[in-house]
Amino acid sequence: MNVDELADELAEALADDPVVVDPLFGNGRTEEVREALTEAVEELDFPAYVVLVPRPEGLSASDPDRELATLLHERIGGDGVYVVHTDTTGYGDAVVSFGDVPAADVRYEVSLRQPAGEIRELNPAGHAARDLAVIAADGRLSQADYEAYAEETVWQRPPEWDVMTREVPDTGAYAFFTTLAFVVVGGSAWLVLRTIARWRETGLVPQPRAALPVEGPAQVRARAERELDALAERLAATADRPLSAETRELVDGSYDTARGVLADAGTEERDLADLVGALVLVRVADRALDAADAAARPRSRRASRRAPLPAYLPCYFDPRHGEAVRRHTVPVGDRRLAVPACRHCSDTLDGIHTGPPHPMLVPAGLLGRPRPWYEQDTVWARTGYGASVDELWPHVAGDRRRVR
Repeated sequence: MNVDELADELAEALADDPVVVDPLFGNGRTEEVREALTEAVEELDFPAYVVLVPRPEGLSASDPDRELATLLHERIGGDGVYVVHTDTTGYGDAVVSFGDVPAADVRYEVSLRQPAGEIRELNPAGHAARDLAVIAADGRLSQADYEAYAEETVWQRPPEWDVMTREVPDTGAYAFFTTLAFVVVGGSAWLVLRTIARWRETGLVPQPRAALPVEGPAQVRARAERELDALAERLAATADRPLSAETRELVDGSYDTARGVLADAGTEERDLADLVGALVLVRVADRALDAADAAARPRSRRASRRAPLPAYLPCYFDPRHGEAVRRHTVPVGDRRLAVPACRHCSDTLDGIHTGPPHPMLVPAGLLGRPRPWYEQDTVWARTGYGASVDELWPHVAGDRRRVR
């Protein structure tokens, strides 16, 4: 089953129930998890959908959950918050807002203290439920309510659950995931995860985490071109809409500069840094339009106090990882810099996973040996793909003029 067929089947299932939970995310009590999530969704005053399914082939390596959320929204339409989680090891998710619903980014504004080890206790369903609660509360969830999710059994990850020794219930429209072959593969993974969970409970051994899968130059180029085309359509559709002069300059400048970078880049390894830069510029422009849309929507008194959408910043270690969630102070060369990091790299820096973050490598020197991108003498290294400057596009455009 390809990604489009999967999205069709999921959209059909979501038409009957806004929650889809595959047994591999059910921790041995799939029906209980599904019912609890459905109840949480029904209590919201905005449309929301939750999808917890194993990741199929064909999605983006850098942001698969967000891509699946977008595919589902294209089929379902209307307003809605989509919570999508496809990693059966329990890591990561995407929460995406479409239309006149609370902004998903508000979950990053929560300034609560996270109890030690709490992030290791919640299962994916628990993270989904709490994210929706944070969004519904406009980011103002109390400390007690925030911590309560880790205390509820249905949201906890039971380390002893083994899919090979439990009956896997039929999931109706999503039953193809319950084939024997998939259960055997999933069960083998859970045997490993059960052992890791015991280590995590004792605190003796942090969970090892491999580098995120990332796209090569040709794939990055294809993605940048697709997102640039979508941005062009969005700009054409909003050509007559009033934007502030600052926003218009940022959007147009980022769009034009990204288009120029792509026109000059190929698909070789030496082009990777430029291709990633073009992709970042497109996303910067897209986020600026999102912020303008959010600011233009009528707001309730509570919503008017919400912080504006933050500017798009990619993960410093590898911008292909997607958007950063917070900054970390790390040594870069002979300095210490506060750099933005994605959730995966943040977890490695916090010691939740073993090993350092894996930086994007690009050819360097006459021999073309791979080195971290930030060790090169390029406009991307000087600007940190936007991390160390107020706006990225003027620096890139100026550098392009100088080398011509």
